[in-house]
Amino acid sequence: MIFESPKDAMPWVGLYTAIASLICTFAMAADAIQAFRQWKLWFPNKFFTLNAATITLIAIAMKLPLDLTSETYPPPERYAYYIDLLSDTKTSGMYFLVTMLANLLPSLGLMDDRELLMNIIALGILVITIDVNVFIQFEVALTVSTTRKKLEYRYKESQQLIICKIICLVPRAFLILLSCGCYFFKSFWKRFKKVANASNSNLSSELEEYTMYVVQIEEEAKFSNRTLRNTLLSITQLLDASEKKEPRNLIELLDRSKCFNGVVKFDNNQVPPLHPEEPQNCWSLVLVTLTSIAIALPNIENGHFKELLAGMKEGLRIVRHIEECLNVDGDSIKARKSARRLWTEVVVYRTWLQTELQKKARKGKTSKEILTWLGDEAAKIVIQSKSNKKASIDHSPFKFVVACSMYRISQTILLQCNEQENLSNDMELFEWISTTIADILSACFTNLPRVIQLSCHHHAIKKRGDSIQNAARLLGKSKKILKMLKARQLPNIDLDSMAYIDKWCVLTLSQIPNGSSSGASTSGIRQGSSAFNGSLTISIM
Repeated sequence: MIFESPKDAMPWVGLYTAIASLICTFAMAADAIQAFRQWKLWFPNKFFTLNAATITLIAIAMKLPLDLTSETYPPPERYAYYIDLLSDTKTSGMYFLVTMLANLLPSLGLMDDRELLMNIIALGILVITIDVNVFIQFEVALTVSTTRKKLEYRYKESQQLIICKIICLVPRAFLILLSCGCYFFKSFWKRFKKVANASNSNLSSELEEYTMYVVQIEEEAKFSNRTLRNTLLSITQLLDASEKKEPRNLIELLDRSKCFNGVVKFDNNQVPPLHPEEPQNCWSLVLVTLTSIAIALPNIENGHFKELLAGMKEGLRIVRHIEECLNVDGDSIKARKSARRLWTEVVVYRTWLQTELQKKARKGKTSKEILTWLGDEAAKIVIQSKSNKKASIDHSPFKFVVACSMYRISQTILLQCNEQENLSNDMELFEWISTTIADILSACFTNLPRVIQLSCHHHAIKKRGDSIQNAARLLGKSKKILKMLKARQLPNIDLDSMAYIDKWCVLTLSQIPNGSSSGASTSGIRQGSSAFNGSLTISIM
């Protein structure tokens, strides 16, 4: 596109400015809609936040209304009209700027000191520049009467400029209409709230209970009942929505578990280590390894495999929440990454380290032969790493971590098959592995109350809101799971050790309680669950 003169490009400049204004308007409108949906008295800065992008958009949106280089020379007979139009354009531009600044202010509380300083300086430079431009242009407009003859020759050129600036009024008009709509909606809502007196009496007891836990900026300041009520309502809605998405396949898998014996049985001390520096285990790595072995078994209907994989998919989502929150040391992170990579291979291709899991089953091999084969394949990889000239394996490759887990677990199951005659049946062995997986998942989920509570106390201000919402979703999905765990008696193990599967493995079967808990023995889960329920509601403030 070629323009013969600058005035030919002015309509496109106006369109460019109008688009920037509309983007800012839609972003503010989205924040306003989200505020009404979440019952907040302020507009959350989810879309329209103070950063380099928004500052650039503001500068573009203010280009034509506050442009210092625009021509302000009307014809003599239209001087008064032009001055009024110029004044209206500048005033609407300033109103739009003030509205944008008001919507940006809450985002300042989400920044650290350095980011806050840099953004304030950038925004200050922009605002000062705009104010100076407005002042100069109005001064020029007031002295235009001395140059009327010049303006007569530029009348046609100024027409296009005026049209471009009028285009900028379109998003402002939309903003005004939105403000009027919000006003009428607020008036309607005030009338609607008058019929909610009955429900307010039910909430008053909850408000009194949780108000004492709210962190106040000033000791004498207190949150209004309306703010607390809206906060409780938003969390309740989030919990209800998450509860409808409960992991049904996972719950069916957990129904197989009656105690935590599987956490002790999956790894036998009688299996000698192949390397003196074996990597640390994690919940997800053990679960994925057990699933791999179950898929490799012969004479099992494909429907049973699908049910196990469906339950594992839902279970691993929760397990990863727990591991990312509690297992943050270097060795656990390596094991967790290895498990995630292996799981993709297992669930998509039904392979283990590019070895087809059901290959031996199709050739008519027995379960014991398949377990021996898996152990031998894993041992080869471990021995190859052992023959490496490097003495340390601190930076263990993916295959080494996965092979160590497969070797120990496959050999442990092989010992179980030799000790228990009923495990010689393929389906019985599959059921035993599925129950062991359910036991390990149940043991891992005993950390859920602690994880949800910690998620509600995220140190980073920016991530705290999202972290609390994720905690609420996790609580909603796991409500039924937590009810199942309340009936369990926990072993004598501290909270920090409870987060690691290796700490569970050192327990003996005699230390793992069997059956339902009674009385005070369930206090661990009961106290935990009540604690995180309170924290979840409190920390959202």
